[in-house]
Amino acid sequence: MRVTNQMTSQIALKSGIPLQQNNLLNILTNQEQSEDNSLLHSIGTSKNGISALQKLNHKDNEKLHSYGTSLSEFASKLNESGEGSLFEKAKESNSTEEIVSNVREMVDAYNNTLDLLKNSEGDLNQFYMEELRSYVTTHKDALKAAGVTAKSDGRLSINEETLKKADLQTLDAAFGSESGFTDKVGYVAGRVAENAEADNYTYLNQYNETGLSNWENYAANHYNFWG
Repeated sequence: MRVTNQMTSQIALKSGIPLQQNNLLNILTNQEQSEDNSLLHSIGTSKNGISALQKLNHKDNEKLHSYGTSLSEFASKLNESGEGSLFEKAKESNSTEEIVSNVREMVDAYNNTLDLLKNSEGDLNQFYMEELRSYVTTHKDALKAAGVTAKSDGRLSINEETLKKADLQTLDAAFGSESGFTDKVGYVAGRVAENAEADNYTYLNQYNETGLSNWENYAANHYNFWG
């Protein structure tokens, strides 16, 4: 299936979460242009090649699945609203300590996830990385007010003094359910974890005809990013 700008725009409109300038179509185009230099092309699909590829990817996929899952969980927890949510409990206790703790954990998971995505193979992972970074850019003012900024390499940095002193309204604007930031990050992180798990499954089951067919079907569904 050929992915077009119109298709990605329709997906974005349906989801309510806009795709950024570094969209999947651009990444797929770049991937196609560099396909002849890819690792899989270089080593072929022999048993020895498959074994080398498995060893190279298995450990990183496990880490990426773990970090992606953690990032999704911390972001989703901050994104909760209503009774029992972090922000509702903070209102009742007049303490932001639990929110601050979750922000720290989320930032740590974000940085670990980003580091692995940067060095991973595959257009999907590069797409997810660009989406995560774009959300930080979009919400940079609210995040900065709460003590979180992006460094030149894309990793997040925390100003502990600013974060600790941030009032509930400031934290809510940056990380609460109405901010949009944690909702987007949580969703994409979940897809990162799923993709890592599927990659592991594919490598461990080798690149036979059935395995490749299953992977192509899986990837096609993930290109329909918000579907």
